[in-house]
Amino acid sequence: MTKSVKNINEVRIPAAYELIGVNELPENKSLGIYLKHKKSGAKLALISNEDKNKVFCIGFRTPPEDSTGVAHIVEHTTLCGSKKYPSKDPFVELVKGSLNTFLNAMTYPDKTVYPVASENDKDFANLMGVYLDAVFYPNFYRNKAIFEQEGWHYELDPETGKLTYNGVVYNEMKGSFSSPDTIEWNDISAELYPDVTYHFVSGGDPEVIPTLTYENYLAFHKRFYHPSNSYIYLYGDFDIEDRLDFLDKEYLSAFDAIDPKSEIPLQKPVKADKTYTYSLSDGEDSDHRTFLSYSTVTGLSTDVMHANAMKILEYVMVDAPGAPIKKALVDAGIGNDISSSFVTDSRQTALIIEAAGANAEDKDKFVSVIEDTAKKYIEQGISKKSLTASLNFFEFKYREGDFGRWPKGLLVGLRMYDSWLYDETKPFDTIELGGIFAELRKKIDTDYFEKLLDSALLHNDHKVILTVAPEKGKNAALEKATEEKLAKIKASMTEKDIEDLKAESAKLKAFQETPSTPEELAAIPMLDREDIAKKPKTVSNIDKEINGIKTLWHKEDTNGIAYLHLLFDANDMAEEDLQYMRLLADTLGLVDTKKHTYADLSDEVLMYSGGIMPDLNYYSNVDDANKVGVYFGAELKTLARELPHSLPLLNEILYETEFTDATDKRVKEILKENIAGAQSSLEGNGNANAVSAGAYYLTAMGRVGELVNGISYYRFIKDLSDNYESMKDALHKKLNGLLKKYIVKERAFISVTADEASFTEVANKGDLLVDIMPTGSPVSSDKLSDRLVNEIAAERKGWSKKAIAYTGSGTVQYVARVGNFREKGLPYTGLLELMKVMLSYDYLWMNVRVKGGAYGCYGGFDRDGRGSFSSYRDPNLFETDKVYEGVADYLESFKADDRTLTQFIIGTMSAVDRPLNPYASGEKALVWKMRGVSYEDAEKARDEILSVTEEGIHSLAPYAKALMDDNVLAVVGSEAKINENRDKFDKVESLL
Repeated sequence: MTKSVKNINEVRIPAAYELIGVNELPENKSLGIYLKHKKSGAKLALISNEDKNKVFCIGFRTPPEDSTGVAHIVEHTTLCGSKKYPSKDPFVELVKGSLNTFLNAMTYPDKTVYPVASENDKDFANLMGVYLDAVFYPNFYRNKAIFEQEGWHYELDPETGKLTYNGVVYNEMKGSFSSPDTIEWNDISAELYPDVTYHFVSGGDPEVIPTLTYENYLAFHKRFYHPSNSYIYLYGDFDIEDRLDFLDKEYLSAFDAIDPKSEIPLQKPVKADKTYTYSLSDGEDSDHRTFLSYSTVTGLSTDVMHANAMKILEYVMVDAPGAPIKKALVDAGIGNDISSSFVTDSRQTALIIEAAGANAEDKDKFVSVIEDTAKKYIEQGISKKSLTASLNFFEFKYREGDFGRWPKGLLVGLRMYDSWLYDETKPFDTIELGGIFAELRKKIDTDYFEKLLDSALLHNDHKVILTVAPEKGKNAALEKATEEKLAKIKASMTEKDIEDLKAESAKLKAFQETPSTPEELAAIPMLDREDIAKKPKTVSNIDKEINGIKTLWHKEDTNGIAYLHLLFDANDMAEEDLQYMRLLADTLGLVDTKKHTYADLSDEVLMYSGGIMPDLNYYSNVDDANKVGVYFGAELKTLARELPHSLPLLNEILYETEFTDATDKRVKEILKENIAGAQSSLEGNGNANAVSAGAYYLTAMGRVGELVNGISYYRFIKDLSDNYESMKDALHKKLNGLLKKYIVKERAFISVTADEASFTEVANKGDLLVDIMPTGSPVSSDKLSDRLVNEIAAERKGWSKKAIAYTGSGTVQYVARVGNFREKGLPYTGLLELMKVMLSYDYLWMNVRVKGGAYGCYGGFDRDGRGSFSSYRDPNLFETDKVYEGVADYLESFKADDRTLTQFIIGTMSAVDRPLNPYASGEKALVWKMRGVSYEDAEKARDEILSVTEEGIHSLAPYAKALMDDNVLAVVGSEAKINENRDKFDKVESLL
């Protein structure tokens, strides 16, 4: 067994492989090994290190030649059974029965990747085997129903005789095409790259998906899913020789090398100035809803120096608070939200500058402001301080390696594809950036960045100016055209055609309803209960004091970084202040202080830290969603050695900000930015917003969450923006009053995630953190949550059921049922975690996704009593609610053998035991403390999961019934679909 090697001499490379190169990767504490499989032509990059969270990924270059979504549909269907693992859905079986830390597949504009990750060696090997068999020997060659279910198919309504389209990818992309962001990106890509693969929508255009034939779909897989077209990646503490032998003997040796002809040609420079449209519903305001974009192709993604320099330049000139181009556009009154992005996951990199919330007539001014500002800074020079601050920030993020919930190895691998996919000699170029940062630091004192700006914007022959304007009723018109098209198709059908369609539909339904055989399921490898740790992972909560302030230390190996979370108790605040407190969090650090303009403040913060983020935190009690703690806070990420610089900046933001007439211009800008962002995301996150909208009516926690993060908060900032002049004096008074009342020493609490040396540094600098805090009133006994409970109870006397709907321009639904089981006297049990897996990947999966065609379906239950069922990008509405009504019966009649129960246990523990980075571990520990979760609580829940029986599953039926008995239905969805059923809702409103 050869694991975590430091030198190539420590490992035996099997004879089936040619060693192409070896790279020491000191910044990743790794050794990089680049190989080629001699017989099949497969390319393999191995990164060996001590990370227990191992990652395997096989990726293929999959350039589409149309917008049928063939690459996307192949990705969906590949994991629907294979030669060795013929069950209908091995992906779901793995989710339910592995300790994976990541399991998915993703389609990009030019590649499709299949990554898995696990900390368990046996599990890691199992996941690799199932995925490799899936990509090389999928079942869809033998069963067309797989293509029809996941891609598209005709459906004939037995009652109306109406012909429709259905399919998971089809509905997913209908939802995606409801987003103006998606539409704009597709249009930009089509115009920037008119002659190469990026012109097409790899995910699929709903208008084009139904033109994809089964034969062309098979041909796409046969062409591109060959080892010669593969890029195989392994990362972590894995047995190199064992995995290489497995790959060779089980899969790669069966193939001879070919030329897959998958190369992506370069797009010749083009210039375009085009106008497109996206849909608004009739109830939406079209003013300031246009998207303007200025896009250029700047170079090759394989040029890592150029790519990273452009990221820094893009941030300095456009994306940072107070960035010159952003500020110039805002000052010119163009758009409500100015943003930018630099695209590296295509062969040619692109810079995109966007103004959301603009008007179409602003287009020429938009272009001239960008170019005039660029010219000004090319001539006078870009701020050296801003460049240095930006570089420091990017380097901090790189060295911190905070990838959120994703395994580090996964993100490292995905980053590798940015160069490796386009140049086989460069698998590791994008993951060791220390030298790049050092070189760029030297270039700051030259005219390098000014020349880069000139070539990227002014003297660039590859440029697209795009206007994407709102068009009311466009989606409704497209839906009507589709209905008419389908009516013509049906009218052209003979009686035999109709009978054939019915027979095909019957085959699909039979396929969907026929479960995999016990033998097929048994073929899927899974772990044993003995592979699961018997005890939960501990959290680190060490009680301390810093200069008299209660402090919680989460001891983690943070490599010299201190994560400081400063919290101020606001449990006694008035309900009407909640949204203002959220607005305060949105604006602090982004407005001028007494010492700095907001642009200068941004430079200072990035110069000495990884960011200062004010926030509003709220935590429900572990036992009761009606007991809620609300805290205003601010997070600081900083190297411990920079505390003397970063702590004064934190203090400056909290204690030296004052809202006056002088800050009004900036506050209005922030409001407009947040409104534009919300307009883009509210419908796209429709399931979360539907759950939130329903939860508002039931518990204090639900109400707080909706008021500060839901549709209500969007309406609050929209009203404030629309009526700012008449409300500004009251706003100044309110925000300044909140700062003075709540941001005081008597309410302060400190959370620190750090290693011992870094915590000591924080404690030693306590005077910088605490002594400057103003004094004020302590928290009173008049709790917000108590008032909210009384308010909700009074309201509920007026209704026994609540059905609400929010209409948008999209053509799919997000359907949620929300309830509270604790109010019915039901205690929390760890089995509710298992129930989430059972519903999301068994009952709801089968009925809402597989049969119903929705892209996603979820069940969720919290310790505090809150519960929900929800769907995502769902073609149905009340049909899905009917499925929810069957959950209790499903649980009550559930029958399973020991293997199935073990599978659900393992899948549940995979989520419970998901590894966390140091920052996330600290935040989890803080949440436990604030909610009152104990280690014993976690231990009890774990024991309940590990010892579950069939009777234990039956005992969950009352929980599902309790959720449904609250009779709260909330829907975000299509204006047409909701209006068809308007009489079934108590309230119907336009989402925007």
